[in-house]
Amino acid sequence: MSQKYEAKKAVLMDDVKQVLKDAEALYKAAVDDGTQEGKALKEKLKSQLAKAQQQYAELEGTVLDRTRQAAATTNDLIYEKPYHAMGVAALVGLVLGAFLSRCGR
Repeated sequence: MSQKYEAKKAVLMDDVKQVLKDAEALYKAAVDDGTQEGKALKEKLKSQLAKAQQQYAELEGTVLDRTRQAAATTNDLIYEKPYHAMGVAALVGLVLGAFLSRCGR
């Protein structure tokens, strides 16, 4: 499940990066028509793009920190109580096996 989550997270982060790159490219390619409204719109787009990039960087950092923290906590717990971890793994395997054997009928 963790690998599936990591894969989905990576795909989502790549999509967000691409959207930000596309928005930046659109901003750079925008033709300035010289009007006050056009200049104001371009400045507003520039500030919103900068804000989105900053929020993305913060989100990415938060997700990485939480993932590392969860992995470290899990690792510590397994090293502190290995028999509990093996018991939980065996119980989950037993329940999953029973569930799959019933679904196969």
